[in-house]
Amino acid sequence: MVLAAACGSDPDIAEVDGGDTLTLDEVEGLLGISTEGEAAAVGDATLDGLELAALNNTPGAGTIDKADAAEMISTWVINELWYAAVIEGGLTDVQPFLDQARLDLDVIALTNPNVPDLDTPFGVEVVRSNALAPLVTAYMLEIEGVEPQWPAQLCSSHILLDTEEEALAVIARIEAGEDFAALAIELSIGPSAPTGGDLDCVDPAGFVVEFVEGAAALGGPGITPPVQTQFGFHVINVHSFEAMPSTDPAEIQSAVLSTPEFLAFQDEVIAREVTVDPRFGVWDAESFSVIPVSG
Repeated sequence: MVLAAACGSDPDIAEVDGGDTLTLDEVEGLLGISTEGEAAAVGDATLDGLELAALNNTPGAGTIDKADAAEMISTWVINELWYAAVIEGGLTDVQPFLDQARLDLDVIALTNPNVPDLDTPFGVEVVRSNALAPLVTAYMLEIEGVEPQWPAQLCSSHILLDTEEEALAVIARIEAGEDFAALAIELSIGPSAPTGGDLDCVDPAGFVVEFVEGAAALGGPGITPPVQTQFGFHVINVHSFEAMPSTDPAEIQSAVLSTPEFLAFQDEVIAREVTVDPRFGVWDAESFSVIPVSG
C-alpha cells in the first residue's frame, strides 16, 4: 500500500459529516502511545508519526495495533455522530452534560480502579460516551419536544388457589365485606400469602400472559373473576394498570429513548457519512464500529 504524505504532516484518520475530524496524533493520544519523530516507509511514501507495519500487526516499538486503533476510532466516531447531530439540531450547550458525566465518573473511580485517567485523550472520550444518553435525552425533550413513552405498570395483589370453586368462594367472601389481604394470608397457596398477596407495582412482562390479560380485562381497579394460569386459579385485586410517569432520571431516559421519535432520530444519525482511513478499517453503520481490514 502506498500512501503519499509529507514528513511532519498529521493526516485525518476519520471524519463525520457535520462533525469534526480525527487526526493521527489524536489516534495515538487515544491509544496512549507516542511515535513522535518516527517515520514509516511504504513504497516511496512516508507518514510521520506512524509505523505502518503495525497496521499489519507487525511487532515493534511505538507501533499501533490495528484492532486497538479500530476500537478507539469507533468510540470517537460514535461520540462524534451523536454530538454533531444534537448540536446541529440546536442543543449547543453540551458542557453541563460533560461536567456531570465527569463528576459521576470521579465518584465511581473512588471504588473502581478500572476508570481511566479522565485527563487523558481516552478519558475525555469516556466522559463523552457517558454523557451521551443524558445529552440525547435532553435533546429529545427540549428540542424535539417528545413525550416520554412511559411503560405500563401493574399494581396488584392476588390470592392463589387450587380450584375454580375455591376462587369463586373467596370472591363471594370479598363481596360480603371480608378483607382481601386477610383472606390471602389465610387461603393463598402462593409465596406472596404472608404479605397479604401483595405483588407491588411492576412491569407486567414479569407475569404469565393469562395473569396480565385477566388483570387488563377489568379496564381499571377491582377484583377479577377467577383467572387460570399454570400455577392455579388467581383472584386478582387490581389496584391500577396504567402508564406511570417517573421523576427518576434513569427512568425518564429509558422512556424517552424508546419513543418512535428517538428511533427516527437514531436512523438519521446512523445515516450520516463517516469516512475512515482505509488502512485502519472500514466504518460499518450496522454494527456501529470500524472493522479492521486484514492484509
